[in-house]
This record gives sequence, structure tokens and C-alpha cells, in this order.
Amino acid sequence: MVLVAGASGTLGSAIANRLLSTGRSIRVLTRDAARVQPLVARGATVGIGDITDRGSIDRAMAGVTHVITTANAFIVPARDAVERVDIRGNRNLIDAARAAGVRQFVFTSAWLPDAYLRIDYFAAKRRTEDYLRASGVPYTILRPSAFMETWAMVIGEPILTTGATRIFGSGKNRVNFVAVDDVATVAVQTLDHPDAIDAIVDIFGPENLSLLDVAAVFERIKGAPARKRFLPVTVMRILAGIVKPFNPVFARQVAAGALMATVPQVVDPAGSRGQWNEAMTRLEAWARERYLRR
Repeated sequence: MVLVAGASGTLGSAIANRLLSTGRSIRVLTRDAARVQPLVARGATVGIGDITDRGSIDRAMAGVTHVITTANAFIVPARDAVERVDIRGNRNLIDAARAAGVRQFVFTSAWLPDAYLRIDYFAAKRRTEDYLRASGVPYTILRPSAFMETWAMVIGEPILTTGATRIFGSGKNRVNFVAVDDVATVAVQTLDHPDAIDAIVDIFGPENLSLLDVAAVFERIKGAPARKRFLPVTVMRILAGIVKPFNPVFARQVAAGALMATVPQVVDPAGSRGQWNEAMTRLEAWARERYLRR
């Protein structure tokens, strides 16, 4: 039995669906069963619980052999959300897994330069990695690069709907993008794989693209050039500091956008190919499938 925490989210639901497709028995940890009904309809069971409530996790852990978690508080507005969910909540989940004797704990982190550790959410991921490695629970740490779906939504969708978009900084900084479905596929492949036990698994896409490259993909799909407004990085950094006390989610997003605009996140796609990075999705193929076949 695989316990999936965060199954109502984009990546978590993709992982849960792949597990079900492979015939795995899964239990989804959720506070609200209504949010995971599509998974229940496919055969998932529900464990009602919250990772901030250790007792509920212990109950959901009964009979579980593997845990996969994508749960996070990136867009939760409470000031203490990252501390409560990403740090204490994940520790609860790891401690409960250790008590239950699970065979493998798969934690979704992120492949990022150290500059991102100035943002509370990403710093929390590294702290959880450290805690998991020291826990004694057999672990797999997934480190995907930037999700192409996120930046398609931020940069690309406005081009399709309004003919205009906002570009962070110069738009020329290059970043490796990976598809959520590819990350989900690798997550499932790591279960019980000897090379993934007590290991960090980096997950990369096949392309390093700038935000201008992302915009160009959507301009080709639309068949027309887009109007581009360039947002200076200095303005983004000032804005993040101003809004942080009363809107931590927006501050987090703006700070991450400023780093996306300035810090290279490039890998050698050929050099990174291996058992976890084969046949990965290209942005234009993904975008055409998603936006032209609706």
C-alpha cells in the first residue's frame, strides 16, 4: 500500500493516477475526501488526515509500505504555513513512517541553485531533506527542475488569451524545464528501485529555455507576435520585501520570479540522460497538445 500525501495537487494527482495505472494499491491522505473523488473512483482509498496532526497520520499509515509526498504550503496564505506544513508537517509524516516501518519514503524537493534558499519555502525543502536522511527511514529525494506548466501559465497563457505577456527581467536567463507528467512517471519508477533507495534523484527536462523562448513557443501557437512588458528585477525585489509581512504567498512568488530572471539553472540534457531522464517532454510539444487540442 502506497500512501500519497498531496494527491489533490497537480503533481500529487498525476503520481496517484500513475500508481493506479500500474496496479498499485494507494491510500490518499486528505482532509476532505471530496477533493480526491476522481482518484477514489479509480480505486484509491482515503485516509482522512492532516500532516500537521500526527495522530491522524498514524491512523492513515496502517498497512502502508511506501509513502510519496508532494504536500506543501507554497500558496497557503497563513504566515506560519511553511513552518507548520513544510517543516513540522513533513517531520510528522517522516516520524510516522519510521514508526510504521515503511520500506521507502519518497519526498518531492526541487533542483535549485543555493540562491533560492533565501526563500522560506525552498529553505524548508532542504531542511526536510536533511531530516529525512537522518531519520533512518529508507528514502528517495526527488529533485525536479522548474515545472514547465507553471511558466506556461504565467508567460504563455496570457499570450493566447490577450496577445500580451509580462516578462521578468530581460527574459534571457536560461532555465531547465520539466513536465509534471514526466516527474510523476519518474516518481513511480523509483518505488522499490535499488538505485533510488537512500538516493537523490534529479529529474530534468530536455531543454534549457529563457522566458523569451517560452513566449516564442506560445507566439507560434497563436500565430502572432505578443506584446511584451518587461518587469525590472530591482522592482520585483523591492516589491517582494514590501508585501512579505502581509502577503507572504505573493512575496514568495515575486522573489522566485526575480531569481528565475537572474540565476542560471542550466543542465546538459545529453549529459543528464540516464534511467530517470529518458524521453522527456519538450515544451512546444506539450503546449500544442494542451492548447490546440482543447
